Amino acid sequence: MVHGTFIVLATLVAQAGGGADGDEARRLIASGRYAEADEAYEALAEAAGKKPDGLTPELERTIALGRAEAKAAQGESDEAVKLLEAAEAKGPKSAKVPAKLAELHFLRGRWEAADEAVARALAIDGDDLLARWIAVRLLESRGELEKAVDACKWFVDRYNARRDDVAKDAEALVLIGQAAERYYRASARGEELAESLNDVINEIYEGALRADPTCWKAPWLEGRLFLAGYNERAASKELARASQLNPLAPEVLVTLGQADLQGYRLASGRAKAERALAVNPNYGPAHVLIADLNISDERFLDALEAAKKAVAANPRDEDALARLAASCRLLVDPAGAALAELTAYANNPRPANFHAALAERLADRRKYFTAERAFLLAAQADPGRADVPIGLGMLYMQIGREDEASSLFNAAFAADPFNVRADNMMKVLKHMSTYKALETDHFITTYVPGQDDLLARYMSGYLESVMPELTAMFGYTPPSRTKIEIMKDHQWFSGRTIALPFIPTVGACTGKVVAMASPRSTNKPYNWARVIKHEFVHVVTLQQTEFNIPHWYTEALAVESEGGPRPQEWNKLLLDRVPSRKKLLNLDNINLGFIRPDEADDRQMAYCQAQLYAQYMAKRFGPDAQIKMLAAYRRGLSTDRAIQECFHVDKEDFEKQYLAHLDEVVKSIRTRVDAEEPIKFSQLERELKAKPDDADLNAKMAYEHFARRDLKAARPLADKALKLKEHHPLASYVKARLLTSIGDDDAALALLEPALDPEHPDERVVDLLGELTLKAGRLEEAERLYEMARKDDPQRTKWIANLARVHLRQKRPDAFLADLAQIAENDADNLSVRTNLAERWLAAGDASEAEKWARECLYVDVYSPTSHVLLADALAIAKKYAEAVEEYRVALELKPKKPADIKVKLARVQIDMGRKDEARATLDEVLKADPEHPEAKALRDEAGGGTAG
Repeated sequence: MVHGTFIVLATLVAQAGGGADGDEARRLIASGRYAEADEAYEALAEAAGKKPDGLTPELERTIALGRAEAKAAQGESDEAVKLLEAAEAKGPKSAKVPAKLAELHFLRGRWEAADEAVARALAIDGDDLLARWIAVRLLESRGELEKAVDACKWFVDRYNARRDDVAKDAEALVLIGQAAERYYRASARGEELAESLNDVINEIYEGALRADPTCWKAPWLEGRLFLAGYNERAASKELARASQLNPLAPEVLVTLGQADLQGYRLASGRAKAERALAVNPNYGPAHVLIADLNISDERFLDALEAAKKAVAANPRDEDALARLAASCRLLVDPAGAALAELTAYANNPRPANFHAALAERLADRRKYFTAERAFLLAAQADPGRADVPIGLGMLYMQIGREDEASSLFNAAFAADPFNVRADNMMKVLKHMSTYKALETDHFITTYVPGQDDLLARYMSGYLESVMPELTAMFGYTPPSRTKIEIMKDHQWFSGRTIALPFIPTVGACTGKVVAMASPRSTNKPYNWARVIKHEFVHVVTLQQTEFNIPHWYTEALAVESEGGPRPQEWNKLLLDRVPSRKKLLNLDNINLGFIRPDEADDRQMAYCQAQLYAQYMAKRFGPDAQIKMLAAYRRGLSTDRAIQECFHVDKEDFEKQYLAHLDEVVKSIRTRVDAEEPIKFSQLERELKAKPDDADLNAKMAYEHFARRDLKAARPLADKALKLKEHHPLASYVKARLLTSIGDDDAALALLEPALDPEHPDERVVDLLGELTLKAGRLEEAERLYEMARKDDPQRTKWIANLARVHLRQKRPDAFLADLAQIAENDADNLSVRTNLAERWLAAGDASEAEKWARECLYVDVYSPTSHVLLADALAIAKKYAEAVEEYRVALELKPKKPADIKVKLARVQIDMGRKDEARATLDEVLKADPEHPEAKALRDEAGGGTAG
């Protein structure tokens, strides 16, 4: 970076008769080309030595400083120290050399040597900024926080007193800005703090860039400040500026990686950490970042190795020791974690950084109680920190202690008005203060009054109904009531869950709290019962294993609990990926499929493969295999050790046989996968021009023209394809469609029938043939065709729906209802098919099936009056009169289009219950609005007691 040292260097080079080599060396360092810079400095020294005046002590010292900076940036700190020690020994005395030595010693945990170097520097120049800054860092590291704040005030005072002098020195401004940040955070609150930090950004850091446009540290520090407040948008802008200036600065790369970590872009964060280490293999913060990424990815052994490397780089670094402690804790090594903590305390009686970092990592893995302890110890060590109450507040939000979280966020925002998460959470909590709570035996459900009252009631009832099934399935009952929070809309749900604007799901579970977006706020209703059951399974398995269960396994068990067939999109993914082993996940990387998939299908593949892992374990190792794994995770075993202990096979064998299981699954799948990739029209034109007599290309082009409604262009191409290859399926389909467009269905049938290959039926041919035979009333033939297609693709809703049409016209109610049930299983969110099933079972007089499907309707839309009436009708047939009355009343509360008809049904049930007075009152309401209502009049007579007034 060009700064005060560069001015001295340029002057000395000029005096020595040198050219622009000195300028070039500094520019190389500023742009991250450290090895080239070192060579440039060596060349400069050699050139100066050949001049009459030789290599002056001043120039030699300046070159030593430049070379030391270049070497340290590449991880060659020992060589950098030797260069500076030699320069210091030769003289003349300059504070810059021991100050730089102090910095190098401090960054490697050699505090005593750093103390001595600081003392030497300040003895030469008591105002040397770098020496004073390292003195501040040493005070902080030893827990002398009050003294450190006072020392930071010196920088602020100096800036205010000598603003014009330092305005041209970028290096000085960078140091002053960092000290000012610390001072203002410790001494100011609220608006005053916000204004002060804005001044640091706009005056000091931006001033550094004005003084030296190559000063990458200024935007880097701005980006770091914003990132600490989870303002990734502002941080990204500044870090991009820093990266443009110096794309190889490990500091910038690691901070960009930390931004990726916040956004769970783990692969991207890892790439940046590795790039930083390629520049400087001994850069401790890069190893810390890799440890964090591995912890988030549940690769705890890898995290431990990265943490050890970070500690080796700086044995006194609290961030490194915190990752070592976190990794040990997550690997159930309390002795290792305790040793790391004792080491931190040996260096610093108030290790706030250690406890804060440890807490964040443990909270990330839902180790709530140990994380809470670490947060509280961090707050005790440094009460003025803003990140600690924010982290603790987020933890309390995760375990449902919102009242405690609220006071923490208010205090934290005053201490850090730049923190987006604190600001968002305060808004969320203010919003949630208006929610009501519905308490049942095992759940506390909160909701927006006036919006989700009914959903809260039915959801609580549903959860209580499935509670015995799920607790019996897993052999565990949560010891306290689970909090269910129905958020007003997806934005509030996302804010409640992560304190940031977006999360790509409608439900989330922390293990203590389940939050979900209200179905009333979504564009399309969804099956809330399925979602809430899935999330509650997470509550059970997470708590059962004391939050040791890996992400993939809790998802596997949650998906298993849902029941139903494997989704067809999963089958297609399996058919695509299993035979080639392309993009298959394994136990080492499956968690990434959930957390941050590389492509959209990866998340679905992760769910699919996780469920298949669970099914594979049960098939190979017995029905109790899944419970055995839960018990192993509860004991804190890693997946590798759990497999060995539970099943007495190693991970390699487990994975090998799992792949064999996938092969067997694929053999059992019958679903149609598009054999050909879509082709662009322009490319198809070029291929057809090159091969004009290719039947397939002519047929494809005919289809493309037909799809574009260019019927005139489609016909000759279809005719040519059929001439080149008789009964070509696609060409026959296109020509048949052209024939049906002019009403010649018979000719279309005659053309299509020989084009059908029963062994490998073309989907378009079957589809149109079935439609034409059905239209012609040839029901058996249509059924045969659709059964043929279904055999090739048994779960495809399209073929099941077509068969349902046939069965309905054949007056085969049992087959028709079975078709509808399968369609409902394929689509958990389909309300219309569930309504149809409930209505038809009612008509058939089967109260049990009608009740089942009416409840399924409510699981998709609890605010549908029709669904409540269907349920009430089924309950009435089953003589569950009290429940039927309740459902009719709910339907009436929802303001249906024909309330009179519902009231008549209600009155009928009231009469059957022997409550004739209530029935008369209900019927009188109907007759008051419509005195001639025939059913009401007849029923009123049956109820007796006089006529309506």
